Amino acid sequence: MTGLVKQSTVGAAVLILMALVACAAQQTNENGAVSGELGGRLDEYLTRITPFGFSGAVLVAKDGEIILNKGYGLAIRSESAPNTAATVFSTGSITKQFTAAAVVKLEMQGKLKTEDFIGKYFESVPEDKTGITLHHLLTHTAGLVVSTGRDYEQAGRDEVVRRALSGPVGFRPGERFEYTNTGYSLLAAIVEIVSGQPYEQFLSEQFFTPAGMTHTGYRLPKWEDNVVAHWYVGETDNGTPLEKPYPYWNLLGNGGILSTTGDMYRWHLALLSDKILSKQAREKLFTPSRNEYAYGWDVLDSPFGTLIQHNGGSMLGNSAEVRRYIDSNVVTILFCNQAFQGRALLNPVRDRIERLAFGGSVTLPPAINGDGSVDLQDYAGTYELPSGGRLTGRVETGWLTITPQGQDALDVMAYGDTSGVQERKKLNDQAVAVFRGMIQGDYEPFKQASMRPQERVGSVRQLVDGRLAAYRDRIGAITDVVAVGTFPSGYEANAAETVVELRGEKESIYFLMVWREGKNIGVAPAMPSPPLEIPFLPMSETRFAGYHLGMAENLEVDFDLDQSGAATAMRIGGLAADRLAEQTD
Repeated sequence: MTGLVKQSTVGAAVLILMALVACAAQQTNENGAVSGELGGRLDEYLTRITPFGFSGAVLVAKDGEIILNKGYGLAIRSESAPNTAATVFSTGSITKQFTAAAVVKLEMQGKLKTEDFIGKYFESVPEDKTGITLHHLLTHTAGLVVSTGRDYEQAGRDEVVRRALSGPVGFRPGERFEYTNTGYSLLAAIVEIVSGQPYEQFLSEQFFTPAGMTHTGYRLPKWEDNVVAHWYVGETDNGTPLEKPYPYWNLLGNGGILSTTGDMYRWHLALLSDKILSKQAREKLFTPSRNEYAYGWDVLDSPFGTLIQHNGGSMLGNSAEVRRYIDSNVVTILFCNQAFQGRALLNPVRDRIERLAFGGSVTLPPAINGDGSVDLQDYAGTYELPSGGRLTGRVETGWLTITPQGQDALDVMAYGDTSGVQERKKLNDQAVAVFRGMIQGDYEPFKQASMRPQERVGSVRQLVDGRLAAYRDRIGAITDVVAVGTFPSGYEANAAETVVELRGEKESIYFLMVWREGKNIGVAPAMPSPPLEIPFLPMSETRFAGYHLGMAENLEVDFDLDQSGAATAMRIGGLAADRLAEQTD
């Protein structure tokens, strides 16, 4: 096979990779900046991780100075359009804090009170909901259904209000915290009823225009002046909200407002003064209630002082987060437009950005400058370890993605050897026992496996039972419980994660168990994807560099090639150079 043929077979992947590298290498762009040594360190990290799966825009400010505001990767892959500091992204559920701000603004104006019962604004409120106040809606303590329908379903205001008020109640108002979109849909309706204006127009006149936020909103801004980032999951282009029925009332008020990093920083500045909200209104906005949730913001204690934050995203590939370290005067704004192994991309990246912002260090992947001369398809296939585990390589989005199958293969890729495989197999067995108990209504195995069981059993039962009930018709009866594997956590330091598959009659549903020191510290929904997928890029014809955003570790793989240039064996370098994987197909 000639070099020309090799290059042509991966032309699209090479073009994507070269565009990613070129976009990441830009030092400035429209309204963007990289300032000082710290800005340079942040930029180097984000530039290096871009070929391995990062795509979005980041703003970091410290002591009132923007030290980084820049885009990375592609906003529109089909056009090789780069993300920049001016690219427009979806803020997701960060929208909720705008709705909360609108409510306290109306209270400032004497037009409502957060202690008002919702019956003051809606007719025919059912008896089981007459005790709900605006405060309950703002703090997710009303007990309403989680949502009233799909984000882009065409549904009017009155229809969504009817659905919210006719749905079941999970608990008495104020009894506990349960995050919902429904409460903020009702609040947006109340903003319209009280103000006499459409929700977006009220926000624009009261907040966005005074704060200088010219590219924030649903439909009012002139979006043609900026690129709106497409959302990606793998190679699937999910377009933008502007291409969908948008915004209808399942989404309006609780999610989906578009913005830029610069505009969100202007909003942060506006919230520091009396320019838009009075001191009293801002104190109300940032006073936490249950679960450390205030009005549209989490208000947390952190090693760096008070942290005010909120994030958002969807299954379509977008994720976003604003973090305001008030005592340390550090702000990070992170917008992403592609998924990370079926999850929110912000999760594995956020902590590294903040570690750097506070003077720490992170492991950097090697600089990649691919020229397209290596045909990734020559290395695709399944490779088998002597111990029986398998490593499968496939070409995806310009990478050779290697996925381990079996706990021994997971250990080789994630830990460097199989010396701890028995310990992790025990966690697999324990996870299976826990979930077999849960589906029978027996939470005793979970209590025995859990750290702080008495504090957590109620919320975990609600999560698991609720998700099983929601998916019952889709998956059918559960027929088996299987541990897919245990690997290092990409979200919790010094922790491990076990992916558990609950196999149904029709299809499976997945959960994630997080462990530290042999005890469970977290349970969460998981996507139906392999537990660990590592993207590799060629450094030479036989050596590939890999970097997993969650683990933030470098890996190397060497290949043995036959005379035609096709791989015959994979040698796992760096972490376990002595391991040989024989290709089986």
